[in-house]
Amino acid sequence: MPNVTVIYGEEVRTTQVAPDTLLGDAIIGTGLPLEQPCAGRGTCGKCKVLAEGGLTPHDEIEKEHLTPGEQAISYRLACRARVRDDVKVTLAPIVVYSNKSFRASNRYKRDTEVPLGLAIDLGSTTVAAFLTMLDNGEVCAGAATLNQQTVFGGDVISRLAAVMRNPQNGERLHNLALASINQAVDSLKLAPRHYERIKRVIIVGNVAMHHLLTGLPINTLAVMPFQPYDKSAIPDARHLMGGLFSDSVRVSLPPLIGGFVGTDTLACLAYFGFDNPPGPMASIDLGTNGEVMVTDGRRILTASTAAGPAFEGVNISCGTRAVEGAIVGVRVEDGDLVYDTIGDAPPIGLTGSGLLSIVWALRQAKVLRPDGRFADDPPLLADRIVNHSHSPEGGGDHRGRRLILTPDGRLSFTQKDVRELQLAKAAIRVGIQVLSDDAGIQEADLEQVIIAGAFGTYIDIASAIAIGMLPPLPLERFRQVGNA
Repeated sequence: MPNVTVIYGEEVRTTQVAPDTLLGDAIIGTGLPLEQPCAGRGTCGKCKVLAEGGLTPHDEIEKEHLTPGEQAISYRLACRARVRDDVKVTLAPIVVYSNKSFRASNRYKRDTEVPLGLAIDLGSTTVAAFLTMLDNGEVCAGAATLNQQTVFGGDVISRLAAVMRNPQNGERLHNLALASINQAVDSLKLAPRHYERIKRVIIVGNVAMHHLLTGLPINTLAVMPFQPYDKSAIPDARHLMGGLFSDSVRVSLPPLIGGFVGTDTLACLAYFGFDNPPGPMASIDLGTNGEVMVTDGRRILTASTAAGPAFEGVNISCGTRAVEGAIVGVRVEDGDLVYDTIGDAPPIGLTGSGLLSIVWALRQAKVLRPDGRFADDPPLLADRIVNHSHSPEGGGDHRGRRLILTPDGRLSFTQKDVRELQLAKAAIRVGIQVLSDDAGIQEADLEQVIIAGAFGTYIDIASAIAIGMLPPLPLERFRQVGNA
């Protein structure tokens, strides 16, 4: 059988596979990280690897996503190339949110007699860990990293489908969840003496993340009426943690709400007082599952809107996470595009906030029509709008049109990218409208709107209102809170 040798930094692993195995499956089998946001469907082009040896020729999908230069130096899409003989693969380092961390208080260092706790949000894309004081719940520090389950796809449906195809993938996804939690906790960079004071851990997440972590059957989530296998709380979950925490630590998972609305929404409900609100209010988690919650002051209604991973830069042609060089804002000045990037570095791609920003900037400049299509004769940037093959002959077919963002042509913004945002935007807004209608209130009645989620921290609320994603309310009614 062919040998596949995978090189990741200083680590080298080799595995044997059957002939005609997908290269991506072989890489996953080594346990080394591979990004496949589209779950190997060949639509995102982000599983590029340098591979030499016995592989099938480039197919049409690979030729679409790889430049002639990349093809010449043996770049392949791991989800398309198949192994025929021995192969050597080199993986590029995956940057995971720069393992973001913050310090809000040093009290945990001073009051050494007070036990500590961890609140962990196991999100579809982002895993966040928060260090708390157990005497009063004060948050002292936090860190966020990438959910390594994205190797099975950027959305939860792809991951559930992977388990249904092969039950062994359930154990792999469970282990990746544990690895992601461990990475988030490690990113807090706690000294051993502080880590030993942790006595309580609460883990929340959407229903799919909950079931993949706990090993519960996922078949009930994949068919009507799309309900959890078990909504009960798990007061003692240490046996599920693979030794991640010591025996002296109590690990718990709160009860699920139902449908695809999980314990992360329950945490938001409790923290922001939805059970005893001063009046009508809403919360919106701007993440992959887009949970929305509305109360009229008495009842609480929730929904999962399946907004998709566009807010995380997934399924966007030049999408990226919030790393150095990522575009977080776009504006038009003197007839040209000006980018705000993390670290003021040269642009490497669009974040979710950058995606929203560029759509609104192009709409204001009349480069995009009200329906989201590129204008036939825009007043600006017309010379940078080309068709998919990079020929200026775009004709009347808007589906393949794109706007070149950088002089080298490496980054572009496509018609499909606009559609991805429109789908996410529509899912969120419809969720708000449906729940408001069911609660018997108007959107204008909402006294406070909590914007949660990692992406929600960075978006420009005015732009989100302008494109119709958020209801047209005074800006002071919105509160951006990050991972709630």
